[in-house]
This record gives sequence, structure tokens and C-alpha cells, in this order.
Amino acid sequence: MKFKKRVLTLLMVMIAFALVLTGCTDKSSSGNQNESGNESSSGETKPLIIGLSPAGQWQENFNPFSNTAMGGTNGLIYQSLWYFDNVSGQEYPMLATEYEWTNDNTTLVAKLRQNAKWSDGEAFTADDVVFTFQLLKDYPAADTSGIWAQVTSVEKQDDYTVAFNFDQANVPFQSYVLGSLIVPEHIWKDLGDPSKVQVTDPVGTGPYVLSSFTSQLYKMVKNENHYDADKYVINELQFPAFSGNDSEQLALAKGEIDWAGIFIPDAENVFVAQDPDHNHFWFPASNNVTLYPNLKNPILSDVAVRKAISLAIDRQKLSDQAASGYDPLPSTTALILPRDEKWIDPSIPKDQLEFELNVDKAVQTLEDAGYKKGSDGIFVSPDGEKLSFTLQTVSGWTDWATMAQLISQSLTSMGIEVTVDMPEYATYATNVQNGEYDLAISWTNAGPDPYRQYQDMLNSNGSWNLQQWSDPKTDEALQNYQSTTDEEVQRESIYYLQNVMVEHLPTIPLVNGPVWYEYRTENFVGWPTEENPYVNPAPFNWPAPAITISNLKPAN
Repeated sequence: MKFKKRVLTLLMVMIAFALVLTGCTDKSSSGNQNESGNESSSGETKPLIIGLSPAGQWQENFNPFSNTAMGGTNGLIYQSLWYFDNVSGQEYPMLATEYEWTNDNTTLVAKLRQNAKWSDGEAFTADDVVFTFQLLKDYPAADTSGIWAQVTSVEKQDDYTVAFNFDQANVPFQSYVLGSLIVPEHIWKDLGDPSKVQVTDPVGTGPYVLSSFTSQLYKMVKNENHYDADKYVINELQFPAFSGNDSEQLALAKGEIDWAGIFIPDAENVFVAQDPDHNHFWFPASNNVTLYPNLKNPILSDVAVRKAISLAIDRQKLSDQAASGYDPLPSTTALILPRDEKWIDPSIPKDQLEFELNVDKAVQTLEDAGYKKGSDGIFVSPDGEKLSFTLQTVSGWTDWATMAQLISQSLTSMGIEVTVDMPEYATYATNVQNGEYDLAISWTNAGPDPYRQYQDMLNSNGSWNLQQWSDPKTDEALQNYQSTTDEEVQRESIYYLQNVMVEHLPTIPLVNGPVWYEYRTENFVGWPTEENPYVNPAPFNWPAPAITISNLKPAN
């Protein structure tokens, strides 16, 4: 499923499912599984069967520092201090019970749970937290979030209090620090470089422990020592392997799995109609699929050209023909709605919050800016440069390929010549990150609020500023947001950034990228829904599934 490959934070999860044959390992000696393997003290006997990304065969590795860790390593076995959800916008305490910023927002203090234990019975303390972050410092390859590029020191204040010190305020970076997985010092102190360890017998603080593993199926059972064990009534989780979307879709439609996250064309007929009482789906927006203009190109740096391009794109057609209508239409602000409704700048007229399709206005916009059509029907700039561009997307990503072709047809017909180029992913990724393109379709990075998307996309040094937007006032607004915990000050920064998007179109949102999520209520109820969107509902968006599972109850 291509969308999962596109969301940067989910990209590493997809890599985890490499097609490597592994043997069978019995984990039942953990003592958490009874003879039947699926019966709990609450009387629940049915396992929850979870369909992760199709992979062919599983590779046994539950290393929380590895990009190829199995699903459930994060959240079910190992935990972070806190979780910030990117769909609901809610926060969830995990190994910490509270946190606060002190010292002019340069010190982040976390209070830890005093009733947490490792699954082998050892106590969890601040020593484990300090050790974990020191491990990231000693072995930078494991520091994939760049913690030590921001944090200057990590200090134990007492057995259940840890302080993270920064050289300058960076409040939103709390999601990276508090979201880092914690490992037990008594085990990991002798393992060396954590990025190179293969873990087959993981010891964590999470609500489940590994029970058994084969290349086709691995199982977890409830960790009775977990501090919130009473919230988890499901005793066993099963993770079967699938060779592709088709086989997983068939298993889902036949009721052989309870939970999946795959793209299903025409899901109403293909999935829901098979069992209308129990089969459901919800595809909430989680990020923007965006058209990036290379602003180093002198023509694309002209906002009139970007506005004309936007006016000529039929976004509803992109959603309908490329994604069965499942891709929600975006806001001109690039906010993810409805999650970000509270951040909308009330000074922006409502009719400017939605993109307009108006080809005549697009043509007029170019003509008013001094562009004229040549004899071939293609516009030429005042300097005599033809408006002719290449649009890059990824070979094999069929929905984006369809979008690219539709955009090419629309723009070329109104006078902007666009040729589609579809290199393999590795070439595409190199091109867009090095600015070697004219136009490109790509994603935006998601966070629990608008900040991360704007920071990565609009900061002059942002990690996903593919278009190379550079504006001191934009950087200042982002810095103002970073420096405070005052939501009103943060709100003013977000208002400014929204207006940058609406007025200047540094990027051109096409559709919202949805989270693929299918679930069945025959065996379990309590799932996230559009009416109760308490967490990102995808089974692959770790650690959110741990929160979903804690809310599930037997249907009968």
C-alpha cells in the first residue's frame, strides 16, 4: 500500500516487513500464556487478529532501535514516556505521569510512574530512562530522531524524575524526547551498539509480551505485570503474514482478521457489503499530499504562476479517480481538518479556506502578470521563457501516477505544459531532496498539531522543505512557537503560517492523505470511529494501537 510508504514516519515501519524467511521460536516460557494460549482470567477466549502491512514473511526482530522492528515492538512491548497522537491531537501518558517545562522553557521535567515494572519483574526507574538516552548519545546511529542535536544533557533528579536540558527553548520537540522508547538498563548495558542488536526475547514495560514466532505468524499475550493490565481484556494478539493486499483483503472480507490498514478500492462493496453488520472502515485525514514547486526555478518562484496552477487543478477529480474518492479535499491553509479546527485563523474568509477550480481565472491570472500564449497554446513569460515543466512522482505508486497524469492534462490544456516523469523511488527521493525537479508530488510530515508540518515544510532549514521556501518572517513565527508553552502565542504563529500558505502557496496541497483503517465488530467493540476519533486508528501507526487495544471489549 503506497500511502504507508509515503508518510515519512511510517516509511520505516514498511521497511520492517522485509521478505526474509525465519524459523519458529517458542516464547511460551515467559509464563504469561496458559495451556490454551488464548484464555485470560477475565474469561475472554478469542484472540485479536491484526493484519499489518503485507510482507510475505516475517523477520524476527523486536529491537526498538531498529528500522526493521516487528509491528508491536513500539507500544505493546516497549513504551515511551508519552504519546502525542497525529489524528486526534490528544496526548496519552505512558511511562510518565506528567511533564512540565522550566527554566524559561529550556528544561523539560518528566515525572515517572512508580508502579511500572519490566516484564521480567525488575523495577522501572529513572536510571533506565537516563541510560536509554545515554545509549543514544554513545551510539548516534540509534538516535534516529536527532535527540542529541537538541538536548544538551539528561539528568536524574530522583528515582522517578528526569530532566532534559536544552540550550534553547524548543517546546514542540517534547514529542520526540517523550516519544522515545525506553529500554531496561540491566539488559541493554551489555549489548553494545543498540542499532545492531537482533532482539528475539524482548523485555519491556508494555501491556503484552512475545509468546511465539514463526515466519508466517507471531503472537503476543497479555503482560499481567503491566501497570494498567486491567484495561487490557484481550489476552492474545495474533499477527499473520500476508503476501499482498489482495490476500489480506480476502482474509478481512471473510472475517479471518479483526483489524487491518490497507487500501481497498470501493470498500463499501468489496468489504462492507460482505457483512454490513460487522464490517466497517474509516479513512481519516492525517497529512497533505502536495504539489511541490521548485522555487529556485525563476518562473515557479512567481506566485502568479503558482496560483494559476492551483486554480486549474480539479482536486475532486484527483480524489475520485486516483483514490476511489477516499482522499479528503485539503484546506488552503494546509491544516488537517477537522483535527486542526481550533487553529483556523478567524480573519481568513471562509470562502478562502477551500481551493477554487476556475480555469478561466487561472488564464486571467497569468495574463494579468504579463504572460502570453504562444502559437502552440503554451504560455510564455515576459522574458520569453515557455511555461514547460516536468512533474515527478514515483513509479508504481498508481494513485499518485493517476494524479500526475490528471494534473498534466489540466495544466497543459490551459497553457502550462507539464510532462510526467516517474523514476523509481530511490531516484525520486534523491531528486526531490536535492532540488532536482520542477514540480513533484510528495507528502507532508504529520504531528499532533499543525506545527510539525509547517516546521518541516516552511522553515528555511526544515527537514521537508523540498520547495526551498526561505522567508525570515516565516522562520521567526516558527521560532516564536518553539519558545513558548503559551497557546495564545503559539496560535498567533500558526495564524501567520496559514496566511503564508493562503497568500503565497509555497506548496500547493492536492488532497489529504488518509489513514487506511478497516475493522470488524463481530468479536470486539470500542474501536476508534469518526464519531469517537480518540486515536490514530491504523494498526501500523505505533504506539497508537496499544491505546486502541486498551479500549476494546468483547462484543458479547
